[in-house]
Parts: sequence; structure tokens; C-alpha cells
Amino acid sequence: MTLLVPSDLYNRWFTTPVSTAHIEVDYVVMNELMRKLPKGYVFPDPATMHILTSENN
Repeated sequence: MTLLVPSDLYNRWFTTPVSTAHIEVDYVVMNELMRKLPKGYVFPDPATMHILTSENN
């Protein structure tokens, strides 16, 4: 049996979280991903965000 939960539970993975409470994800799969990601992981990472938002581009 698949347990679906609101995707907003995983917003901490994103530098700029967007609420998508209407989207559900597989709890087991997402928690396995969370377990394997480095502590403090965010996407895109702060260095990439700096490059993307730099006025020198």
C-alpha cells in the first residue's frame, strides 16, 4: 500500500519553496530520498543561486 502525503512536507529541500499542497507524493520514497541526501541539502544550492541572481551575468 502506498501512503500519499502533501508534497509541502518536503519544501525544506528547495531554496525558494512553493506551496503545492494539492500534489501528493509517496511518503516511503520521499523519506528514503531524505535519508540519503546530505544534511542541510537544498536545491538549487546557495552557490548556484548566487550565480543565477548575480548582476554580472
